[in-house]
Amino acid sequence: MAWFTRLTRFGDVHLVYGQEAGMSCGIASVMMCVFKLNKLTPGATAVTIEKDIYQKYSTVMGSTYAPASAGTYPQYLATVMNSFTSGTWRWHTYAPTDVPQKLIDKIGTTSGFGAIVNVEPVILGVDWDVGGAHWVVVDTIRDMFGQHHATICDPWDANVHVQTFKVGAPFRYDASAGGFMMNFIGTKPKGETAPYQGVSAKGQVKTWGMICRD
Repeated sequence: MAWFTRLTRFGDVHLVYGQEAGMSCGIASVMMCVFKLNKLTPGATAVTIEKDIYQKYSTVMGSTYAPASAGTYPQYLATVMNSFTSGTWRWHTYAPTDVPQKLIDKIGTTSGFGAIVNVEPVILGVDWDVGGAHWVVVDTIRDMFGQHHATICDPWDANVHVQTFKVGAPFRYDASAGGFMMNFIGTKPKGETAPYQGVSAKGQVKTWGMICRD
């Protein structure tokens, strides 16, 4: 288990779950959404829930999930979310230029500074420019200084990245930029010192789309 408390320049606090294996970003993203929606606190309960989530994903997939060698499928992740939270989660593939507005519609926007207690997170599938993909969580959007700023909770480096975006343009994620780390809970996750080092850390939400609650 690897939970971390992160701060952003907007004065809010985000719990980020660092993925345990190279291909477990999907499971880690589900963990974050479950805790943010159900207002759970990391601790002994987190260990139990993590095991339950892995077990549920394996059941849905029809075989034992191996996070060290296999990625996760969006339809299965949505089904797992439906087992641990209220409402109906679905996987949507939107045109890249439609993603920003869909994010605003699902998450909502907040103006000003300070913590946000109630959030409506979504899981985004980022297609890296150099190939491959990654799951991340967006839990808040700030509408400030004439721009939209999405707070991305990334399980790979267990950090938050504030990403500016525009409605009508593809949602681009630059994992090498932004982010402010202060460790309050847990130790440093693997790769935190130099996240995404040696690879292109830029991509867009395209093929893998968005998993959200309807």
